[in-house]
Amino acid sequence: MKRNSIINFRLWLAFLLATTWCGSAMGSRLTFCQADSLLALRNHNLRSARLDISAAEGQLAQSSRYDNPTMSVMYNIYNPTNHRWFDPGRTGEVDVQFSQPFAIGGQHAEQVKQDAALLRASRNQLTVTHRDLRSEVHVAMVDLYYQQRQAAVYDEEIASAEKILAAYREQTAKGNIAAIETQRIATMVYQLRKSRADLLLEASALQAQLRQLLVLPADDSITVDIDEKEAIDAASRLYLAVAAKPAASIEAMPEMQLIGSQVEAAEHTLRWERSQSLPQMSVQGEYDKNGSIGHNFFAVGLSVAVPLWNRNRGNIRKAQAAIEQAAVDADRQRNAIMQQRKADLDIVGQYLKQLAEPTPTLDSDLTEMLHAAEKQFMSRHISLVEFVDLYGNYRDTMLARLDAKSKMLQAAERLRIVWGGVQ
Repeated sequence: MKRNSIINFRLWLAFLLATTWCGSAMGSRLTFCQADSLLALRNHNLRSARLDISAAEGQLAQSSRYDNPTMSVMYNIYNPTNHRWFDPGRTGEVDVQFSQPFAIGGQHAEQVKQDAALLRASRNQLTVTHRDLRSEVHVAMVDLYYQQRQAAVYDEEIASAEKILAAYREQTAKGNIAAIETQRIATMVYQLRKSRADLLLEASALQAQLRQLLVLPADDSITVDIDEKEAIDAASRLYLAVAAKPAASIEAMPEMQLIGSQVEAAEHTLRWERSQSLPQMSVQGEYDKNGSIGHNFFAVGLSVAVPLWNRNRGNIRKAQAAIEQAAVDADRQRNAIMQQRKADLDIVGQYLKQLAEPTPTLDSDLTEMLHAAEKQFMSRHISLVEFVDLYGNYRDTMLARLDAKSKMLQAAERLRIVWGGVQ
C-alpha cells in the first residue's frame, strides 16, 4: 500500500512538472507533451499494468516464504485408570505431533526464481504498453491534425463557391445568367459540404479515441497543435538516424526483453516441475505423555511422499512446450518488429521525397490559384467547365499533400517512439 502511494505521488509530480513545462493540458490545443503527461497519469490500461506489477511483487514475496509447520494435539477421551473423561492430568494421555515440510532439488528456489522473472516480465510489459499507447495517441493526433487541416481546405473552397453561388443566383433572377449554370455551382457546393461532413465525422471518431485514451471529458473538443515544419524536419533527421542503426539493436527493445523474461520464467517453471517429481519431504516430531511405550515419549522422524505413481511427467512436458513456444514467439515478434520498421522507413522515405519534389511554395501558389480562378470566373474570363476543373485540381492537390504529410508523420511518430530511444 505504501509502495502504491509512492508511485501515485511520483505520477502526480511528473504530471505537474510536465504540465508546467508543456503548458496547461486542458487548453483548446493539445500538444504531444501534454498528451504524454495525461496518458501516463490517467490511462486505464497503464494503471492496470501498474497493478499487475504490484500483484507480481506480492506473488514474489509470497513464494519467498517457506511452508508453515503443522502441529496437532490429541487427548484421550476416557481415562481407564481413574475413569475420568477428557483427562489431561498426570495419568491422562496427551499426544503432540509436529511436522515441518522442507524443499529439496529446487522445489522452493525455482519457484522464487520463476516469480522474479515474471515480475521483470510485468515491468517490461508496462514499458511496452506505455510505448504502444504513446504511439497510438501520437498517430491519432497526427491523423486528427490533418483531418482538421483538410476540413479547412473544404471550408475555404466552400466559402469561395458560396460567394459565387450567391452572385449567380442574383444574376439568374435578373435573367443575365442561365439557371443551369447556377444549378451546376449549387451542386458543386452541395458535394463539397457532403465531403466536409464525412471528413468531420472521421475527425470526431479520432477525438473520441483520444478522449478515451487520455480519459478526457466527453464534451471536450480537441484541436491538435503541431509545428508542421519542425515536425517534417525532425522526421527527416529521424529517418536518416534510424536507417543507419544496426539491426542488432532490436534485442534492446522492451518487447524482446519482455519475451526474454517470459523465456526465463518458463525455464524456471520447467526446473520447478522437474523438482516436483522428487519426494516431498518433511521433518516430524512427537511427544506422548502417557503412551503405550512409556511415560514422556519423545520421537523424531522423516515423512517422505514417494513419487511412485505420479512423477509429474505431464506437467514437465507442458513446461517444455512452453519454452519452445516462447522461442517461437520471440522469432515471430522479432520478425514483426523488423517488418514494421522497414514499412515505416519506406513510408517516411517515400513521402519525404514526394513532398520535396514540388516547389516549396506550392501550397501558397494553389491558394492564390483558387482566388484567381474565382475572380476570373466572376469576370467571365473562364468558362464554368474550366472553373470547376480548377477547383477540383486545387482540392485534389491540397488534400493529396496533406494526406502525404499525415501518413509520413504518423510513420515518423511510430519510428521515433519505437526506435528513437534504442541505441
